[in-house]
This record gives sequence, C-alpha cells and structure tokens, in this order.
Amino acid sequence: MNQPESSSRDEQIEQSLLSQGTLLNRMTNRIRQSLELPEILSATVAEMRSFLGTDRVKIYRFQADDSGEVIAESIYQQRLPSLLGLNFPADDIPMEAREMFVKARQRSIVDITTQQISLTRLSSPETAEDLAVVEMLQRPVDPCHVEYLTAMGVKSSLVVPILHQRQLWGLLVSHHAESKAFSEADLEIVQMVADQVSIAIAQSNLLSQAREQARREAIINQISTLLHAPLNIQEILQIVLKRVVQSVGGSGGRLFLLTSEPNTSGSLYTYGKQPVLAEDSQLDLLEESSFWQQLIASPSLTLQSSSLDIGSLLPHIQGEAALKSSMALMPEVNGEVRPIVYQAIPSIRAIDDLYQEPDLAALQPTFATSQIRSILIMPLRYGRQSLGCLSIFRDEVDTEKLWAGHWDSDERQQRPRQSFKIWRELKSGQAQAWLRSEIELIQSLGTHLSMAVMQNRLYQCEREQRLLVEMRNQELHAARAVAEEASRLKSDFLSSTSHELRTPLASTLNYLKLLKEGFYDNEEELKEYIQVAYQSAENLVAIINDVLDIAKIEAGRMNINLEMVHLPTLLQEEQNLFNLDSRRKGIALIVDCEVDNVEADKVKLRQILTNLVSNALKFTSQGEIRIQAIRKIDNSDPNFHPQVVEISVADTGIGIDISKRDLLFEPFVQADGSIKRRYGGTGLGLTICRRLVELMGGRIWIESSGKDQGTKVSFTLPDPNV
Repeated sequence: MNQPESSSRDEQIEQSLLSQGTLLNRMTNRIRQSLELPEILSATVAEMRSFLGTDRVKIYRFQADDSGEVIAESIYQQRLPSLLGLNFPADDIPMEAREMFVKARQRSIVDITTQQISLTRLSSPETAEDLAVVEMLQRPVDPCHVEYLTAMGVKSSLVVPILHQRQLWGLLVSHHAESKAFSEADLEIVQMVADQVSIAIAQSNLLSQAREQARREAIINQISTLLHAPLNIQEILQIVLKRVVQSVGGSGGRLFLLTSEPNTSGSLYTYGKQPVLAEDSQLDLLEESSFWQQLIASPSLTLQSSSLDIGSLLPHIQGEAALKSSMALMPEVNGEVRPIVYQAIPSIRAIDDLYQEPDLAALQPTFATSQIRSILIMPLRYGRQSLGCLSIFRDEVDTEKLWAGHWDSDERQQRPRQSFKIWRELKSGQAQAWLRSEIELIQSLGTHLSMAVMQNRLYQCEREQRLLVEMRNQELHAARAVAEEASRLKSDFLSSTSHELRTPLASTLNYLKLLKEGFYDNEEELKEYIQVAYQSAENLVAIINDVLDIAKIEAGRMNINLEMVHLPTLLQEEQNLFNLDSRRKGIALIVDCEVDNVEADKVKLRQILTNLVSNALKFTSQGEIRIQAIRKIDNSDPNFHPQVVEISVADTGIGIDISKRDLLFEPFVQADGSIKRRYGGTGLGLTICRRLVELMGGRIWIESSGKDQGTKVSFTLPDPNV
C-alpha cells in the first residue's frame, strides 16, 4: 500500500466518523427536544430508519404479563406491512432470550439469505458481569424463525434491547426486505440511540410522576379548601364526596360518619351508583354489615420497617396479613435491620373484583343490580378514634385488544396471523384494578377528610360548651337580679314593717301614758284616748296578722274550707263595716249584688273584700266606691270558657300607673315610695288577696285608666250553679 492510498482511506474513515457523530448528535438533540415519550419514540424510529437505510424500524414494548405491543414504527414507502398497535404474546420472545437481553444487553442480527444469526454482547461490564458467554456467537437461525420472517418479507433483522432501571423495557427492531450487513460502527450508533431512549424513558417517567403528583396535590388542595369553606358541614361533605369519587373515576361513593353519641346511628352521604339492599335484609345500611364494621373498627397499623422507602409500599397495604407480606419484601440496609416506627395509618382496603372476594360473598347480591365491580374502602380515623369510612365504587368495563393475528389485506401478514387463534380479543365485564397512585390519592384525601370531620366535631363541642356557659351566665345574672331585688324588697319590707309596727305601737304607748298620768280634762277626752289606744292596738294586730298570713301562704300551710256563702249578706256586712269611714270621708259606698250564693271560704272571702274596700277607702278622697257581684263567662283562657262569679271593687281614687299593675301583686310592693310615705301599709294586702283567690280556684286582676282615673280590682270564683 502506497502513501496516497493510505491517506485516502484515513480521510474516508475520518469522514465516516464525522458523519456518524453528526448523525448521533442530530438524533440525540431530536430526542431531547421533547419529554413526551410518544414524540421521542416516533423521532427515534424515524431517525434510526433513515440512518440504517432499512425498510422498517419499530419499538416493541413489553407489558406486565410479558406480552408486547408495537408502540412506534417508521416504514419506508410501505415496503413492509405495518405492525403498529398490534400485540404479541409472551411466548413470542422466549424467557431465555429476554434474560439474555437483560444480562448481556444481547444484540441479535439475523440474515435470512445466509440463515445465520449473530449474537453480540455489550462491552459494558455493568450488566454483563454474570454472563458466561463473552464472545460473539454466530449460529444458524432457527427454521421457524426463518419461516416467520420470510413470510413477512423480512430478510434482515436487527434487535437491540432497551433497558430501564435494569429491567427489559422493550426492543429497538430494524427490518429490511433485502439482506443487509451492519458495521460495528452502525451497531455502536444504534446502541447509543438505545441508551438515549433509556434516558428519555427515565425522564419521561419522572415527568409523568411529577405531573401525577401535581394533579394529586391540586385535587388535595381543592378538597382541603372545600373542607374549610364557610358553608354548612353537610353541604361541604356532599360536595367533597362527589369530588373524591370523580378524582379516581369512580361511578359512586358513600361517606359514612359515626356519631359521637353512643347507641345512635351514623350519618350517610351518597353520590352516584349505589348497591341496593334486599327488602328482607336485616341491614339498614351497607356499613352495618360485618365486613364494613370490621374495617371501621380495625385498629390503625403501626409500621416497623428496615426500609427507608417504606412509604412507597404503604398504598398496597390491605390489611395486617398484607402488611406482613409487604414487610417481608423490605430490603435490609447494609445487612442490618433498623427498626423504624411510622405513624399509624388506617388499613385501607382495595378490592379489584368484588365477586372474587370471599369476605363479600354475602353482600354480592346487593351489587348484582348494578355494574359496580371494584370497591375501595378507606376507614376514617383520628388517632385511636374511629370516625367512619369512605367507600368508592367503580363499574366494570369492556376491553378490546388487537393481537398480531389481526386481519390485514396485506398478504405478508398471513404468516403472523396464522400464529394466533384469536386476533381480536373482546372482553366484557372486566374489573378495573385500583392503581397505586389512586390508592395514595384516596389515602391522602381520607386523612384530610378525617381531620376536617374531627375539627368540625371539636368546633361543635366547643360551640355547645360556649352556648351552655352563656346560658348559665344568663341564668346566674337573672338569679342575681332576682336575689338583689328580693334583698331590696325585704329591706324595704323590714323598713316599712318596722315603721308600720312602730307607729301604732308608739301611738298606743303614748295614749296609755297619758291615761296613766291622768293627762285628760274630762270623761269624753278619756274615752277618746282609750279609743285611739284601742284602735292603734287593732292596727298593730292587723299588720301582724298580714305578716303571719303571707308567711303561712308561702309555707303552704294556709287551709281553705269551701262552703256555700250567701253573697248579698256578706256584702251588706262589709258595707256596714265601712259605713262609718265612708260617711266620715263623704264617699258613697254602693253595693250591687246580682248573685245569690257563691262557693268559697267565708272567712277568706271576707278578708279579701275587707282588704280591697279598705284600700279603696284609703286611696279615695272623693266620689264613690262600688262593690259589684255578677255572673259572666270567663274568656281569659282561649280554650276554656267557664261561667264564673265576678266580684269587683271600683273606686274613683288616685288610680295607678298601668305599667305597674302586675307588680302590685308582688309582696312588699306599692306603686311608688310616695304612696307608702303618704298612705302607709306594708304592701302585703294585694299579695294575700291573690294567693287566697287562687286557693279558692279563681283569679284576680287590676284595671285602671291611669293616675287619678280610679282603680277597679276584680276577682272571680267558680259559679256553684254550673
């Protein structure tokens, strides 16, 4: 080889490397222009097909059940049929092949013309450290594989694994309708692109997780704001239940809250589709069943773990047994178990298919009339206190899946179609499994809901206590006012009674002293002194009798002896009693009696009339005093209108302030202090009259048009003729 030829080859190699580097940079930049995985994969297959110059490049993604689906594809001028969206069964790629993809990141190159397959390992020791085979392996292609690719029109196939978190995520596959050789440099570029796809998958997953986290936090913030809105708590809980059910795509939900009162049923809020209890069921509520009761009453779980990432396992916990199972999966940290105690959490229960749950066998007929298939139950607790539970229902769904046997007019699809008995799989009534993110969301919302319910209960309790304290304070204030008024009245009573007692007593003593010392001029003056002393003694006895009477009445020791009293005679005796005083004051005393007999205690009735006529004479300086007795219908009670005997004493005296008429029947009360000073008296007369009238089955009241307009005191007694 001469010098010019060597220089030319070096330039070609350099140009090729520069072209490959430019191509890799372009593909890398295009991949990095978006975080959306579908866009990244579409760009990848397009760039790879352009770079390799093959007829079809696709990305095949493995599912959780090891089956797979073509999720991205680029085809050159329809030289090969499209496989986009088709699914392939798990045994289409044997387990040993998948293991080699993971352990050695094995790449396979199939040449149908030579019927040879080349298997190469990745030079990275990170994933190939356990690989027994370290050299490139070349062997004949399996005849079935040859037949399979030939039927699809493929003569060259390149397969490179795509790993994510050391797991086989998918395959980057290139098909060509003609035989094609791949250089080591091409394979390195393809491997670099596959590595970039792995990074893009990780970034896209992080983006998806961030978006899901943002969505969850937005929902939690919205519902948390609702829970603290200034609305009625019942309205808030109904709205929150609706939002919670909608946040996880549920078809219905129930919020059952226990009451704080023992032996009382809880409150229930419902939204959407509900199970229907049978008419002959012994349950009033679904939450009264033993299944729900066990969940509501089950204690919170306190976790002890050796893993710092235990939080990621919590949403999958569905009971104590599941907890133990989950803890068994927890890895040790540096070979040492380090107990970590986490806050107690309610044992959330997620049931994907209620008809496969033995504990719900007795309740399955309840759900038979609906399409409810999945249930998520979140017990609500605050500390050790059970508050109730949140139940969310989800309907069954119909699913459709296209397998690689899907009919296509392209004859090249016949071979793969013959590999599948079923090319279109329709499944009706399928349960929708609860996702980890959904369980985490409901768990967070349940925590906020529990706190809101507990806060509301504490607020209601505090409000009731505050109202109770206010009521007690008002009662104490009223009692204090009554006590102060009673104290004032008793002070007034003692003052006025002392004065009333002292006045006749002093008068009696003074006149007796005059008589004792003989300070009188004649017989007539002597008789006058004796009469005044006697009258003063009588007044003193009357005052003492009033005090004794009110004391007996207050003590309940006043006895009433009812008898038939001839009223005209009694009124005439009262007129005779006060004739002398009325004539002395020039006041006419008139008796108008239209009633013959009345059933009453004669002594007490006389005492009442004497008191009333005495008051009338005391407060009247001119005019007349009229005593009247009539029969009438008592309309004071709207529901009872008996016929009664009404006796009234009306005068033309000083009258009273109408606003104080009811107070005059209270003990020791007179219209005002000036009346007491001017007319005297203890203020017990009307009080005694009211108590005596009430003891005889009647009522008493005062009428007056105002000051100087006279006063009329009336009372009723049962009519003996009824």
